[in-house]
Amino acid sequence: MTDVAMVDYRRPDLRTNVLTNPYWISSGLIVGGDSEDKYAVLFSFPRAGSVCRVLDVCFQVVVPFTAGTTCDIGTCTLATDDITTGGVATLVDADDFLLNADLTIGTAGYYFATTAHTSDWLTMKAANSGALPFTQVGAITNVPAIMATFANAATILAGKARVHMLIVELPGSYQ
Repeated sequence: MTDVAMVDYRRPDLRTNVLTNPYWISSGLIVGGDSEDKYAVLFSFPRAGSVCRVLDVCFQVVVPFTAGTTCDIGTCTLATDDITTGGVATLVDADDFLLNADLTIGTAGYYFATTAHTSDWLTMKAANSGALPFTQVGAITNVPAIMATFANAATILAGKARVHMLIVELPGSYQ
């Protein structure tokens, strides 16, 4: 599965911040049944040359998901930032940020990456690396994006969530 239909949960209204300090961004409310076997696109980085570092990632279960549901938070690309629900996203790495082993999505709460199931992002963050996925570099085409993937051997009948990220945009890279 490389190019997969997507559901758009981005919140561009939360991406305008005049401070260069780290700030939290949140995805829209993800509906599990609508996102099953699709890429739920949460955030995108469409400004060419902008450099953004992801300092923390949180998966918030608002309504518990159907038993047997799994979720990973990873990366994909969009042909352009104009791609929305019904368009396609191209897989980069399905579990770059959070692995399903770190998420108890059958229970409401807030979940973070753990060293017991180290993701690529957590490894890069610990090394203070400038590499993807810790550092996102914006582009106009092949737009980097962060997504969730949901799966269940049966059907996802219940479940809602949000993803929150603490980010910092490097000064001068977004002007």
